[in-house]
Amino acid sequence: MPKARLHLLSSLQIERLQTVETDQMLNDGGGLYLFNRRHGSKEWIFRYSSPLSGQRRKQSLGTYPDTSLKQARALASSKRDIISRGLDPIVEMQKHRQIEITNVNKREEYGRNTVKVVFQAWKRAELQNRKDKGDEIERAFEKDVFPVIGNKVIGEVTRNDIKFVLERPLKRHVNRMANRLLSDLKQFFGYAEDEELTHQDPTRRLIKDRVGGKEKSRQRYLDQKELKLLAGLLPVSGLKAEYQHLIWLLLATGCRVNEILRARWSHVDWENRFFHIPSELSKNTLKHVVFLSDFALWHLARLKATQTTEWIVPNRSGTGPITRQVLTKQVTDRQQKTLGNQRVNNPQALILPNGRWVIHDLRRTAGTLMQEIGILPYIIKKCLNQKTEDKIIETYQRAALTDHQQEAFHKLGSYLDQLTQTTLTTRSV
Repeated sequence: MPKARLHLLSSLQIERLQTVETDQMLNDGGGLYLFNRRHGSKEWIFRYSSPLSGQRRKQSLGTYPDTSLKQARALASSKRDIISRGLDPIVEMQKHRQIEITNVNKREEYGRNTVKVVFQAWKRAELQNRKDKGDEIERAFEKDVFPVIGNKVIGEVTRNDIKFVLERPLKRHVNRMANRLLSDLKQFFGYAEDEELTHQDPTRRLIKDRVGGKEKSRQRYLDQKELKLLAGLLPVSGLKAEYQHLIWLLLATGCRVNEILRARWSHVDWENRFFHIPSELSKNTLKHVVFLSDFALWHLARLKATQTTEWIVPNRSGTGPITRQVLTKQVTDRQQKTLGNQRVNNPQALILPNGRWVIHDLRRTAGTLMQEIGILPYIIKKCLNQKTEDKIIETYQRAALTDHQQEAFHKLGSYLDQLTQTTLTTRSV
Protein backbone atom coordinates (compact mmCIF):
# COMPACT_ATOMS: atom_id res chain seq x y z
CA MET A 1 0.00 0.00 0.00
CA PRO A 2 1.46 3.37 -1.00
CA LYS A 3 2.45 5.60 1.89
CA ALA A 4 -0.08 8.35 2.61
CA ARG A 5 1.01 11.82 1.59
CA LEU A 6 1.55 14.32 4.39
CA HIS A 7 1.73 18.12 4.79
CA LEU A 8 -0.62 18.97 1.91
CA LEU A 9 -1.53 22.36 3.38
CA SER A 10 0.66 25.42 3.89
CA SER A 11 0.50 28.15 6.54
CA LEU A 12 -0.02 30.79 3.86
CA GLN A 13 -2.88 28.84 2.32
CA ILE A 14 -4.61 28.59 5.66
CA GLU A 15 -4.12 32.26 6.46
CA ARG A 16 -5.76 33.24 3.13
CA LEU A 17 -8.85 31.12 3.66
CA GLN A 18 -12.02 33.10 3.10
CA THR A 19 -15.37 32.72 4.75
CA VAL A 20 -17.34 30.00 2.97
CA GLU A 21 -21.05 29.45 2.55
CA THR A 22 -20.82 25.72 3.34
CA ASP A 23 -18.56 23.78 5.69
CA GLN A 24 -15.47 22.28 4.10
CA MET A 25 -12.78 19.82 5.19
CA LEU A 26 -9.23 20.62 4.02
CA ASN A 27 -6.98 17.57 3.99
CA ASP A 28 -3.40 17.92 5.23
CA GLY A 29 -2.74 14.18 4.86
CA GLY A 30 -2.22 11.40 7.39
CA GLY A 31 -5.72 11.81 8.80
CA LEU A 32 -5.31 15.50 9.67
CA TYR A 33 -8.00 17.88 8.44
CA LEU A 34 -8.81 21.53 8.93
CA PHE A 35 -12.54 21.95 9.34
CA ASN A 36 -13.41 25.35 7.87
CA ARG A 37 -16.90 26.22 9.10
CA ARG A 38 -19.23 28.59 7.26
CA HIS A 39 -19.46 30.95 10.26
CA GLY A 40 -15.70 31.46 10.09
CA SER A 41 -14.28 29.25 12.87
CA LYS A 42 -11.61 26.66 12.05
CA GLU A 43 -10.92 23.41 13.90
CA TRP A 44 -8.29 20.70 13.49
CA ILE A 45 -9.78 17.22 13.15
CA PHE A 46 -7.98 13.90 13.19
CA ARG A 47 -9.86 11.14 11.38
CA TYR A 48 -8.94 7.46 11.63
CA SER A 49 -10.21 3.91 11.77
CA SER A 50 -10.16 2.47 15.31
CA PRO A 51 -7.83 -0.56 15.62
CA LEU A 52 -10.20 -1.85 18.32
CA SER A 53 -13.58 -1.65 16.57
CA GLY A 54 -12.71 -0.89 12.94
CA GLN A 55 -15.12 2.06 13.02
CA ARG A 56 -14.29 5.45 11.58
CA ARG A 57 -13.74 8.01 14.32
CA LYS A 58 -12.67 11.62 14.61
CA GLN A 59 -11.03 13.60 17.34
CA SER A 60 -10.59 17.33 17.80
CA LEU A 61 -7.03 18.59 18.07
CA GLY A 62 -7.91 22.20 18.88
CA THR A 63 -8.96 25.34 17.02
CA TYR A 64 -7.00 27.45 14.60
CA PRO A 65 -5.12 29.78 15.15
CA ASP A 66 -4.83 28.78 18.87
CA THR A 67 -3.33 25.54 17.60
CA SER A 68 -0.94 26.25 14.73
CA LEU A 69 -0.39 24.06 11.69
CA LYS A 70 2.90 22.83 13.14
CA GLN A 71 1.31 21.95 16.45
CA ALA A 72 -1.62 20.19 14.76
CA ARG A 73 0.77 18.06 12.68
CA ALA A 74 2.71 17.08 15.83
CA LEU A 75 -0.51 16.05 17.55
CA ALA A 76 -1.65 14.08 14.49
CA SER A 77 1.73 12.33 14.39
CA SER A 78 1.36 11.29 18.05
CA LYS A 79 -2.13 9.93 17.27
CA ARG A 80 -0.78 7.87 14.35
CA ASP A 81 1.89 6.51 16.69
CA ILE A 82 -0.81 5.39 19.15
CA ILE A 83 -2.74 3.69 16.32
CA SER A 84 0.43 1.92 15.16
CA ARG A 85 0.54 0.26 18.59
CA GLY A 86 -2.96 -1.10 18.12
CA LEU A 87 -4.59 1.44 20.42
CA ASP A 88 -7.45 3.87 19.97
CA PRO A 89 -6.45 7.54 20.54
CA ILE A 90 -9.87 8.50 21.94
CA VAL A 91 -9.87 5.56 24.35
CA GLU A 92 -6.34 6.44 25.46
CA MET A 93 -7.36 10.08 25.94
CA GLN A 94 -10.29 8.99 28.13
CA LYS A 95 -7.96 6.79 30.17
CA HIS A 96 -5.56 9.70 30.58
CA ARG A 97 -8.36 12.01 31.72
CA GLN A 98 -9.54 9.43 34.23
CA ILE A 99 -6.02 9.15 35.59
CA GLU A 100 -5.87 12.94 35.90
CA ILE A 101 -9.22 13.01 37.68
CA THR A 102 -8.02 10.28 40.03
CA ASN A 103 -4.81 12.17 40.73
CA VAL A 104 -6.73 15.37 41.42
CA ASN A 105 -9.02 13.51 43.79
CA LYS A 106 -6.02 11.98 45.51
CA ARG A 107 -4.43 15.40 45.91
CA GLU A 108 -7.67 16.77 47.34
CA GLU A 109 -8.01 13.77 49.64
CA TYR A 110 -4.37 14.16 50.61
CA GLY A 111 -5.11 17.72 51.65
CA ARG A 112 -8.11 16.59 53.69
CA ASN A 113 -6.18 13.86 55.52
CA THR A 114 -5.09 15.89 58.49
CA VAL A 115 -3.87 14.20 61.65
CA LYS A 116 -7.24 14.82 63.31
CA VAL A 117 -9.19 13.32 60.42
CA VAL A 118 -6.98 10.24 60.18
CA PHE A 119 -7.15 9.75 63.94
CA GLN A 120 -10.95 9.53 63.77
CA ALA A 121 -10.64 6.97 60.96
CA TRP A 122 -8.16 4.99 63.10
CA LYS A 123 -10.55 5.15 66.03
CA ARG A 124 -13.43 3.80 63.96
CA ALA A 125 -11.33 1.08 62.35
CA GLU A 126 -9.27 -0.18 65.27
CA LEU A 127 -9.55 1.71 68.56
CA GLN A 128 -13.25 0.99 68.92
CA ASN A 129 -12.33 -2.65 69.51
CA ARG A 130 -10.51 -1.74 72.70
CA LYS A 131 -12.24 -1.83 76.05
CA ASP A 132 -12.36 1.96 76.41
CA LYS A 133 -13.17 2.48 72.71
CA GLY A 134 -9.94 4.46 72.35
CA ASP A 135 -11.03 7.18 74.77
CA GLU A 136 -7.76 7.21 76.73
CA ILE A 137 -5.61 7.57 73.62
CA GLU A 138 -7.95 10.26 72.29
CA ARG A 139 -7.55 12.25 75.51
CA ALA A 140 -3.76 12.03 75.19
CA PHE A 141 -3.90 13.17 71.56
CA GLU A 142 -6.24 16.05 72.38
CA LYS A 143 -3.89 17.21 75.10
CA ASP A 144 -0.51 16.94 73.37
CA VAL A 145 -0.82 15.94 69.69
CA PHE A 146 -3.69 17.92 68.16
CA PRO A 147 -2.52 21.32 69.49
CA VAL A 148 0.77 20.84 67.60
CA ILE A 149 -0.04 18.87 64.43
CA GLY A 150 -3.81 18.27 64.51
CA ASN A 151 -4.52 20.34 61.40
CA LYS A 152 -1.40 19.29 59.52
CA VAL A 153 -1.65 16.91 56.56
CA ILE A 154 -0.49 13.57 57.87
CA GLY A 155 1.90 13.01 54.97
CA GLU A 156 3.70 16.25 55.85
CA VAL A 157 4.35 15.46 59.51
CA THR A 158 8.09 15.40 60.17
CA ARG A 159 10.34 13.88 62.78
CA ASN A 160 10.80 17.34 64.30
CA ASP A 161 7.02 17.68 64.62
CA ILE A 162 6.95 14.47 66.66
CA LYS A 163 9.76 15.76 68.85
CA PHE A 164 7.79 18.97 69.54
CA VAL A 165 4.78 16.83 70.50
CA LEU A 166 6.82 14.68 72.89
CA GLU A 167 8.41 17.74 74.48
CA ARG A 168 5.02 18.71 75.92
CA PRO A 169 4.74 15.85 78.47
CA LEU A 170 8.50 16.00 79.05
CA LYS A 171 8.21 19.65 80.10
CA ARG A 172 5.53 18.59 82.58
CA HIS A 173 8.05 16.04 83.94
CA VAL A 174 5.84 13.08 83.08
CA ASN A 175 8.40 11.02 81.21
CA ARG A 176 6.34 7.85 81.46
CA MET A 177 3.50 9.66 79.68
CA ALA A 178 5.92 10.77 76.95
CA ASN A 179 6.95 7.17 76.37
CA ARG A 180 3.34 6.04 76.29
CA LEU A 181 2.50 8.81 73.83
CA LEU A 182 5.38 7.73 71.58
CA SER A 183 4.02 4.18 71.60
CA ASP A 184 0.55 5.47 70.64
CA LEU A 185 2.00 7.63 67.86
CA LYS A 186 3.88 4.66 66.43
CA GLN A 187 0.62 2.69 66.25
CA PHE A 188 -1.17 5.68 64.72
CA PHE A 189 1.36 6.25 61.95
CA GLY A 190 1.58 2.49 61.39
CA TYR A 191 -2.15 2.54 60.62
CA ALA A 192 -1.74 5.57 58.32
CA GLU A 193 1.09 3.83 56.46
CA ASP A 194 -0.95 0.62 56.08
CA GLU A 195 -3.81 2.67 54.63
CA GLU A 196 -1.35 4.42 52.25
CA LEU A 197 -2.23 7.80 53.73
CA THR A 198 1.44 8.55 54.21
CA HIS A 199 4.64 7.18 52.73
CA GLN A 200 6.81 7.96 55.72
CA ASP A 201 6.62 7.19 59.42
CA PRO A 202 8.08 10.15 61.32
CA THR A 203 8.27 8.07 64.50
CA ARG A 204 10.62 5.51 62.95
CA ARG A 205 13.85 5.04 64.90
CA LEU A 206 12.50 7.07 67.82
CA ILE A 207 12.79 4.87 70.91
CA LYS A 208 11.57 5.32 74.45
CA ASP A 209 15.07 5.29 75.96
CA ARG A 210 15.85 8.47 73.99
CA VAL A 211 12.55 10.17 74.84
CA GLY A 212 11.36 9.61 78.38
CA GLY A 213 14.22 7.34 79.36
CA LYS A 214 14.17 3.71 80.39
CA GLU A 215 11.17 3.09 82.60
CA LYS A 216 11.54 1.51 86.00
CA SER A 217 8.77 -0.60 87.44
CA ARG A 218 6.94 1.33 90.14
CA GLN A 219 7.46 -0.03 93.64
CA ARG A 220 5.45 2.47 95.70
CA TYR A 221 2.96 1.13 98.21
CA LEU A 222 1.43 2.53 101.38
CA ASP A 223 2.78 1.01 104.59
CA GLN A 224 0.90 0.56 107.86
CA LYS A 225 1.78 3.98 109.25
CA GLU A 226 0.74 5.72 106.05
CA LEU A 227 -2.60 3.89 105.94
CA LYS A 228 -3.33 4.95 109.51
CA LEU A 229 -2.37 8.51 108.61
CA LEU A 230 -4.49 8.35 105.44
CA ALA A 231 -7.53 7.35 107.51
CA GLY A 232 -7.18 10.62 109.37
CA LEU A 233 -6.33 12.80 106.38
CA LEU A 234 -9.11 11.74 104.00
CA PRO A 235 -12.05 13.15 105.99
CA VAL A 236 -10.46 16.63 106.08
CA SER A 237 -8.89 16.55 102.59
CA GLY A 238 -11.86 18.06 100.78
CA LEU A 239 -12.14 14.91 98.68
CA LYS A 240 -15.70 13.88 97.87
CA ALA A 241 -17.10 11.26 100.23
CA GLU A 242 -17.68 8.80 97.37
CA TYR A 243 -14.03 9.11 96.33
CA GLN A 244 -12.93 8.40 99.89
CA HIS A 245 -15.06 5.24 100.03
CA LEU A 246 -13.70 4.30 96.61
CA ILE A 247 -10.10 4.49 97.87
CA TRP A 248 -10.85 2.10 100.73
CA LEU A 249 -12.79 -0.19 98.40
CA LEU A 250 -9.78 -0.40 96.07
CA LEU A 251 -7.56 -1.30 99.03
CA ALA A 252 -10.02 -3.93 100.30
CA THR A 253 -10.49 -5.65 96.92
CA GLY A 254 -7.13 -5.19 95.18
CA CYS A 255 -9.04 -4.47 91.98
CA ARG A 256 -7.57 -2.53 89.11
CA VAL A 257 -8.90 1.02 89.09
CA ASN A 258 -10.93 0.68 85.90
CA GLU A 259 -12.42 -2.62 87.05
CA ILE A 260 -14.15 -0.70 89.83
CA LEU A 261 -14.82 2.53 87.97
CA ARG A 262 -16.51 0.86 85.01
CA ALA A 263 -18.54 -1.50 87.14
CA ARG A 264 -22.31 -1.42 87.51
CA TRP A 265 -24.39 -2.25 90.55
CA SER A 266 -25.59 -5.33 88.71
CA HIS A 267 -22.08 -6.73 89.18
CA VAL A 268 -22.54 -6.75 92.96
CA ASP A 269 -24.08 -9.83 94.58
CA TRP A 270 -25.10 -8.46 97.98
CA GLU A 271 -26.54 -11.74 99.25
CA ASN A 272 -23.47 -13.86 98.55
CA ARG A 273 -21.03 -10.94 99.12
CA PHE A 274 -19.41 -11.17 95.68
CA PHE A 275 -18.24 -8.52 93.27
CA HIS A 276 -18.22 -9.93 89.72
CA ILE A 277 -15.72 -8.56 87.21
CA PRO A 278 -16.79 -9.66 83.70
CA SER A 279 -14.12 -10.49 81.16
CA GLU A 280 -14.79 -7.33 79.14
CA LEU A 281 -13.82 -5.19 82.15
CA SER A 282 -10.81 -7.24 83.18
CA LYS A 283 -7.41 -6.13 81.92
CA ASN A 284 -6.33 -9.70 81.21
CA THR A 285 -9.80 -10.59 79.79
CA LEU A 286 -10.30 -13.19 82.55
CA LYS A 287 -13.55 -12.91 84.47
CA HIS A 288 -13.00 -12.69 88.19
CA VAL A 289 -14.97 -12.84 91.43
CA VAL A 290 -13.91 -10.79 94.45
CA PHE A 291 -15.12 -11.73 97.93
CA LEU A 292 -16.46 -8.69 99.79
CA SER A 293 -15.28 -8.51 103.38
CA ASP A 294 -17.26 -6.62 106.01
CA PHE A 295 -14.88 -3.70 105.50
CA ALA A 296 -15.35 -3.67 101.70
CA LEU A 297 -19.09 -4.24 101.98
CA TRP A 298 -19.51 -1.31 104.35
CA HIS A 299 -17.77 1.16 102.01
CA LEU A 300 -19.65 -0.25 99.03
CA ALA A 301 -22.94 0.25 100.87
CA ARG A 302 -22.00 3.88 101.60
CA LEU A 303 -21.46 4.37 97.86
CA LYS A 304 -24.79 2.73 97.09
CA ALA A 305 -26.60 5.05 99.49
CA THR A 306 -25.53 8.13 97.53
CA GLN A 307 -26.08 6.89 93.97
CA THR A 308 -29.15 6.68 91.77
CA THR A 309 -27.60 5.38 88.52
CA GLU A 310 -26.47 1.96 87.34
CA TRP A 311 -22.81 2.96 87.78
CA ILE A 312 -21.00 2.47 91.07
CA VAL A 313 -19.27 5.83 90.64
CA PRO A 314 -21.09 7.84 87.95
CA ASN A 315 -19.85 10.96 86.21
CA ARG A 316 -21.48 14.34 86.75
CA SER A 317 -24.17 13.79 84.15
CA GLY A 318 -24.90 10.25 85.32
CA THR A 319 -24.54 8.95 81.76
CA GLY A 320 -21.48 6.83 82.53
CA PRO A 321 -18.74 6.18 85.08
CA ILE A 322 -16.03 8.62 86.06
CA THR A 323 -12.66 8.10 84.43
CA ARG A 324 -9.45 7.03 86.10
CA GLN A 325 -8.02 10.45 85.25
CA VAL A 326 -10.67 12.19 87.35
CA LEU A 327 -9.86 10.17 90.46
CA THR A 328 -6.12 10.41 89.84
CA LYS A 329 -6.31 14.18 89.49
CA GLN A 330 -8.30 14.54 92.71
CA VAL A 331 -5.58 12.66 94.62
CA THR A 332 -2.51 14.21 92.97
CA ASP A 333 -3.91 17.75 93.27
CA ARG A 334 -3.77 17.26 97.03
CA GLN A 335 -0.07 16.31 97.02
CA GLN A 336 1.50 19.55 95.78
CA LYS A 337 4.99 20.37 97.01
CA THR A 338 4.40 24.10 96.63
CA LEU A 339 1.30 26.22 97.15
CA GLY A 340 1.47 27.98 93.76
CA ASN A 341 -1.15 27.41 91.05
CA GLN A 342 -3.59 25.79 93.46
CA ARG A 343 -6.47 23.91 91.86
CA VAL A 344 -7.95 22.82 95.20
CA ASN A 345 -8.29 24.54 98.55
CA ASN A 346 -6.04 22.05 100.35
CA PRO A 347 -3.23 21.12 97.92
CA GLN A 348 -1.13 19.30 100.53
CA ALA A 349 -3.88 17.42 102.34
CA LEU A 350 -2.91 13.92 101.15
CA ILE A 351 0.88 14.11 101.33
CA LEU A 352 2.28 10.98 102.98
CA PRO A 353 5.75 10.43 104.55
CA ASN A 354 7.12 8.10 101.87
CA GLY A 355 6.38 10.42 98.97
CA ARG A 356 3.91 10.82 96.16
CA TRP A 357 1.34 8.07 95.73
CA VAL A 358 -1.14 7.43 92.96
CA ILE A 359 -4.36 5.48 92.72
CA HIS A 360 -2.76 2.46 91.07
CA ASP A 361 -0.47 2.09 94.11
CA LEU A 362 -3.51 0.96 96.11
CA ARG A 363 -3.63 -2.36 94.23
CA ARG A 364 0.06 -2.92 94.97
CA THR A 365 -0.61 -1.99 98.57
CA ALA A 366 -3.42 -4.56 98.82
CA GLY A 367 -1.12 -7.29 97.53
CA THR A 368 1.64 -6.25 99.92
CA LEU A 369 -0.72 -6.21 102.91
CA MET A 370 -1.90 -9.72 102.03
CA GLN A 371 1.68 -10.89 102.04
CA GLU A 372 2.35 -9.20 105.39
CA ILE A 373 -0.60 -10.99 107.04
CA GLY A 374 0.59 -14.37 105.83
CA ILE A 375 -1.37 -15.00 102.63
CA LEU A 376 0.59 -17.29 100.32
CA PRO A 377 1.85 -15.73 97.06
CA TYR A 378 -0.12 -18.04 94.75
CA ILE A 379 -3.33 -17.15 96.63
CA ILE A 380 -2.53 -13.44 96.32
CA LYS A 381 -2.16 -13.88 92.55
CA LYS A 382 -5.57 -15.50 92.45
CA CYS A 383 -7.09 -12.70 94.53
CA LEU A 384 -5.58 -10.05 92.24
CA ASN A 385 -6.54 -11.97 89.09
CA GLN A 386 -2.95 -12.04 87.87
CA LYS A 387 -1.68 -14.43 85.25
CA THR A 388 1.25 -16.52 86.40
CA GLU A 389 4.53 -16.23 84.51
CA ASP A 390 4.97 -20.02 84.70
CA LYS A 391 3.25 -21.36 81.58
CA ILE A 392 3.10 -24.90 82.93
CA ILE A 393 1.35 -23.82 86.11
CA GLU A 394 -0.98 -21.57 84.12
CA THR A 395 -1.89 -24.45 81.81
CA TYR A 396 -2.37 -27.27 84.30
CA GLN A 397 -3.24 -25.69 87.65
CA ARG A 398 -6.69 -24.24 87.03
CA ALA A 399 -8.20 -24.45 90.52
CA ALA A 400 -9.98 -21.25 91.48
CA LEU A 401 -9.22 -21.80 95.21
CA THR A 402 -12.39 -19.90 96.06
CA ASP A 403 -12.34 -20.74 99.78
CA HIS A 404 -8.75 -19.59 100.08
CA GLN A 405 -9.56 -16.35 98.30
CA GLN A 406 -12.52 -15.68 100.57
CA GLU A 407 -10.35 -16.21 103.61
CA ALA A 408 -7.67 -13.92 102.17
CA PHE A 409 -10.11 -11.07 101.48
CA HIS A 410 -11.66 -11.51 104.92
CA LYS A 411 -8.24 -11.22 106.57
CA LEU A 412 -7.38 -8.20 104.43
CA GLY A 413 -10.64 -6.45 105.37
CA SER A 414 -10.12 -7.14 109.08
CA TYR A 415 -6.55 -5.87 108.86
CA LEU A 416 -7.63 -2.65 107.15
CA ASP A 417 -10.33 -2.18 109.73
CA GLN A 418 -7.77 -2.46 112.51
CA LEU A 419 -5.36 -0.08 110.77
CA THR A 420 -8.05 2.56 110.31
CA GLN A 421 -9.00 2.21 113.99
CA THR A 422 -12.67 1.49 113.44
CA THR A 423 -14.72 -1.41 114.73
CA LEU A 424 -16.67 -3.81 112.58
CA THR A 425 -19.46 -3.92 115.13
CA THR A 426 -20.27 -0.24 114.52
CA ARG A 427 -20.99 -0.89 110.85
CA SER A 428 -24.28 -2.10 109.49
CA VAL A 429 -25.06 -2.84 105.84
